[in-house]
Amino acid sequence: MIKIEGNDIRRGGEKIGWIEENDMFNEDGKKVGYWSSNDIYDGNGRKLGYIEGNYCYASDGNKFELDDIRKEITGGSLSDLERAAVRLLLGN
Repeated sequence: MIKIEGNDIRRGGEKIGWIEENDMFNEDGKKVGYWSSNDIYDGNGRKLGYIEGNYCYASDGNKFELDDIRKEITGGSLSDLERAAVRLLLGN
């Protein structure tokens, strides 16, 4: 499970990344992705997925319910798009 504390992203109490505006960085400071409108991109600008209705659709064909993502990515005051970006960019 991933927990959001302020702008920090933690797994098992260990910081694995952080969020700055619409960008996400890993623990090494490398930009791993960003989001815009309803779309999620990796650090190279390749579209990884999007939000539509109650689902996040990943470019690899997977589909995730937003309710499940809210349970996996807890804490903080992130939007569904931001939580979905954490799920796609840093795993669950």
